[in-house]
Amino acid sequence: MKYIDKALRKQQGEAVVTEFLNCFYRRKGTYPQDFYKAFSEEIDDAHGHVKYHQRLKNEVLMPEQEGRCCYCMRNLQKSGKATVEHIMPNHAADKKELDEYRSRPTELDGLPHPDDFKSMNPVVYPPHPHSIAYQNLVLSCDGDIFKENSRPVCCNLKRRHTFLHPFILYHDIEEKFFYTEDGMAEWTDDPEPPESKGNAMRILGLNIPVLRMIRRIWFFCNDNNLHPERDGKETILNTMIGYLASSNLTEEEINMLLNFKKDKYWNLLLEYDVFAGIRHC
Repeated sequence: MKYIDKALRKQQGEAVVTEFLNCFYRRKGTYPQDFYKAFSEEIDDAHGHVKYHQRLKNEVLMPEQEGRCCYCMRNLQKSGKATVEHIMPNHAADKKELDEYRSRPTELDGLPHPDDFKSMNPVVYPPHPHSIAYQNLVLSCDGDIFKENSRPVCCNLKRRHTFLHPFILYHDIEEKFFYTEDGMAEWTDDPEPPESKGNAMRILGLNIPVLRMIRRIWFFCNDNNLHPERDGKETILNTMIGYLASSNLTEEEINMLLNFKKDKYWNLLLEYDVFAGIRHC
């Protein structure tokens, strides 16, 4: 897990959102009913047809996260599917739903609900309404692991609108988040136990068997001076299977490991190349 410092590109990110709001207001004489929907649509401005949503993704969010999913750290450029994740849920019914996020010492503090934003007299920004505020937006994979238009199993679309502690904005997240040798992801400050529905790893699906095995293979490679792209599928899997033959692997773990002999699993493994530089505890 990587800390996302929303202060570093704050000026650039806020400039895109401000330009959108000014452009929309000049054309309509009012602000949109649904800020995020309007932000995602094409709009005329002095430069022609612009999608501010796409500009923010490409020019700010993608380089800010070094092209990785904010949660599972999948390579978004290799996977080809990046979704915009609202840290504070987009369609919060009222400002009270946001209070638990805004009370924390992060860049979310002070972001208004859209209804509050529109009631400001005069309207002065930033801060921008939370549904389009740069500080509230990050990139996530869509959770469709094999790109087969199947049900999302992790990250943004798995979470949906569930309350989630904004831990990717916590300065100490990299000290409090670790991976075990067998691929488990753990956030030590999570107030909810692993078996709870409110546990962050369960909400995000970060410990589903396929993601655990992906990390486990990368960690095995790191520990044994191997690399998937250099040494190849057969060498790595045969070495790993031989090494683990005497360990107490469950039948489920054995079957999951064998799945990586299939190209679609192996190609998925390569989309998690960030783990070449991450050590297990």
